[in-house]
Amino acid sequence: MAKERRQEEEAWRWRGGILGIAILSRLLILALTLLFRHLASPYDSSALIDPPCLVSSTSQEPAGIADRVQDPGRRTWGRRIGAAIEGSIVWDGVYYVRIAKCGYEYEQSHAFLPVLPLTMRFMTNYVLFGMIPLIGHRATLAFSGYLINNLSFLGAAFYFHRLSCYILRDRKLATSATLLFCFNPASVFYFSIYSESMFSLLSFAGLWCLLLGAKWRATLLFGLSGAVRSNGVLNAGFLLFQAMHEAHNYFFFLNKPLMTGRVIYFAVLQVLGSILPFVSFQGYGYYQLCWTSNDDELVVCRPWCNSSIPYLYGFVQNHYWNVGFLNYFHWKQLPNFSLASPMLLLATCAIVSYAKRRPLVFFSLGLARQSGSWREAALLSLLDRYRPVLDNQGAQARSVNMPNVVPAEPIATNFWTNATTLLLTLSEPKNRCSSHTQMYVHISFHTFVQGATH
Repeated sequence: MAKERRQEEEAWRWRGGILGIAILSRLLILALTLLFRHLASPYDSSALIDPPCLVSSTSQEPAGIADRVQDPGRRTWGRRIGAAIEGSIVWDGVYYVRIAKCGYEYEQSHAFLPVLPLTMRFMTNYVLFGMIPLIGHRATLAFSGYLINNLSFLGAAFYFHRLSCYILRDRKLATSATLLFCFNPASVFYFSIYSESMFSLLSFAGLWCLLLGAKWRATLLFGLSGAVRSNGVLNAGFLLFQAMHEAHNYFFFLNKPLMTGRVIYFAVLQVLGSILPFVSFQGYGYYQLCWTSNDDELVVCRPWCNSSIPYLYGFVQNHYWNVGFLNYFHWKQLPNFSLASPMLLLATCAIVSYAKRRPLVFFSLGLARQSGSWREAALLSLLDRYRPVLDNQGAQARSVNMPNVVPAEPIATNFWTNATTLLLTLSEPKNRCSSHTQMYVHISFHTFVQGATH
């Protein structure tokens, strides 16, 4: 009992250290942001553009709250702080703050999915409402966005480290990988009012729940990730991968066709559940933009509405930002591709290295293995079995009798997430791809290291 208590205390010290590293990285990004804002003017000049909402009733500012502060001195310094915060709202942050304030007013706004702005609105109106009279409604919304994203980043770093411990089975190496995650070149996106931090938190937490065997909880988290960033729907691939291994084991090794059907049935429900939030948002946009009432008749308004599959998100990305598969392939974009090349190279090296070292496992997606190792290949609960490796360090952890198998997390992650990285890089400009594919790239580092050490 005393030994287990010491192990648990040591594990929590390591986790506390990870959170400390993540906090330090946020403070460093804040200091660098303030420094460069002082040294140079922002390239994006749209920060202070804030016209009234198209429909005044859609503004979510609590009625009368702006008049609560009567002290002119407090109003003066409050306005200064509010102006400074509003001046930091640039690029995607302009859209997220606008949506949180006024809702989805324009067609192009639908490129920014709803979970982050809704969370910002909720925190502003029900948690930080006392700041509105001091710094203003828009500045409070922006502050909420910064707070949400940086808290999400701390949670993402925490789950990233736990996943790394499981994948690498080496806590020191997992800590090194987490350091790379916290101090990655695109870390400013995780600090600003962008969706990367929340997406990473939901994806990592969903993967952790999947490893715990909590599939429906993982489905919920993956579904929410798809309502934060569109590529969150690809997290359904992890559910499919696990179901594929379970069905394969029941059908070929245990000769249980009924259980095979049960696994497939629930896998279909879970995959549908994980993509439902994103699909529902497309339906919301279709209802909002495609159909208007005119003498009880339905009138089609926009050209994409007549498509066989009216896909609003894809149309908006292509029409307003020229984002699409191979759309970015022009000679003038070579400098931007050079910026994205480290991620492309790392993803490619991870795939090639793993495929060379374990070709049978890689090309069979882990299906070519002995029946006794199917749980390892299917990402099923190994945490209790390997807990000393996850929560302890040193001779005792290395003395655990672990089977000489390759867990399928590297298999699934290496193939699925690195392929996703390559596709997203081909589809999106560098300033979009370089940030949200960081999650996949850091996992690529895991698989590359594991492949090189086995």
